[in-house]
Amino acid sequence: MGDIQQRRQQELELIRQVARHCKTAVLTGPAAARWLGLSTFDWVTRVDLALPGNSRTWGKQYPDRIYRGGMLRPGEICTHKGVRTAVAIRAIFDSYRYYGRTEALVQLESARFQHPHLTVDTLLHKTATLPRAKGLRGFRELIAHSGDTSASALETIARDRILRAIASGQLTGVETIEFQIGFEVLDADGWPTIAWVDVLINGFIIVEADGAEKTSGAMGDAEEAVNRERHREKELQNTGAIVRRVGWKQAQSDALIALLQLCIDAHPGVRQLPTRIDATYREWCTNPERRAG
Repeated sequence: MGDIQQRRQQELELIRQVARHCKTAVLTGPAAARWLGLSTFDWVTRVDLALPGNSRTWGKQYPDRIYRGGMLRPGEICTHKGVRTAVAIRAIFDSYRYYGRTEALVQLESARFQHPHLTVDTLLHKTATLPRAKGLRGFRELIAHSGDTSASALETIARDRILRAIASGQLTGVETIEFQIGFEVLDADGWPTIAWVDVLINGFIIVEADGAEKTSGAMGDAEEAVNRERHREKELQNTGAIVRRVGWKQAQSDALIALLQLCIDAHPGVRQLPTRIDATYREWCTNPERRAG
């Protein structure tokens, strides 16, 4: 088991142990999100708890848990894998209030990627059940900003930074931007397959968000995974694509925007790559005939 998998198991064990000793309380915040199967921005090292029907902060402070105030109504509570937890929309809202915008956005986009029915309109409708607490307006704005194409926390961070840089004028020359776009390529054995790219700018500039999982062994043999990525990149470059890879450090800084600005300035305009497919990632996943073809 790789380091990442071990840390995830440790997170779940921490949550399980705290829940076992706090049977009257309900999980909320990032711990609840993790228990419900969502990605989080930071590792869960402390469990947020709330007491149903109690609007005040309560209980002693412990290293492994923190008690939160705010009314938690019966409709905002569910039982998942034997543990009482806030429903997802409340857990994410509490994450937004207590841990900030980025933590909540990662959870929102994880939920939307895993559950296609969670459109912006659906999520906004769900906020009607939330308490009229400080931050609700900002949370609703964050929902409207969220996307359903981010398969990892790193993809969320990169997507958010790029979109905000475009909106502020920090990144210029972006005429089109799309996420999770597929291209027909050949794998290392010569068989046709689809390469899904994280970000596509102006039709031919590809941004790939490379997290530690690809080389950690969590997704199979690490060396094999690296070789697959290199082959995939060559296949895309052979069609005329320009590929830029970013990791956690770049995605969380202006280095990502500087890298993209240099690339756009050197290669202005819009181009259409010849092997692009016309299906969205969601359509491809839900259509067996497309996958078979």
